[in-house]
Amino acid sequence: MNEIKARLIKSRRYLEMAHHDQEDGFFEGAVSHAYYAMFHAAKAFLELNDKSPRTHKGVILQLGQYVKLGKLSKDEIRSITHGLTARVKCDYDVEVIIDEGEVSELLNEAEHFIDKIDSLVKGAY
Repeated sequence: MNEIKARLIKSRRYLEMAHHDQEDGFFEGAVSHAYYAMFHAAKAFLELNDKSPRTHKGVILQLGQYVKLGKLSKDEIRSITHGLTARVKCDYDVEVIIDEGEVSELLNEAEHFIDKIDSLVKGAY
């Protein structure tokens, strides 16, 4: 299996883990898994386009180029940016208050983002 397909599979698994975390009340884990689901999907798309940024912010900056090309929307870039910001907050802040509504919103954003990347990658094959 090539790396692009493997990343997309991993992306879906992380999204599934995020949903399980949410159902079990582990909201910080859900946020982290939702972000990494988007991250792996984004990396798959960028690798398809021969891009290999080394940082999380680099991934987002590279994705921004595809807004100008009409392949991604500003909302999709905002979704992964929201995911990164929330993940950093949940992973590093000692007192994190995040509610189920915020988690649900992020999971919805992640699902849309991953679906969009899936369609772009499948359209390239």
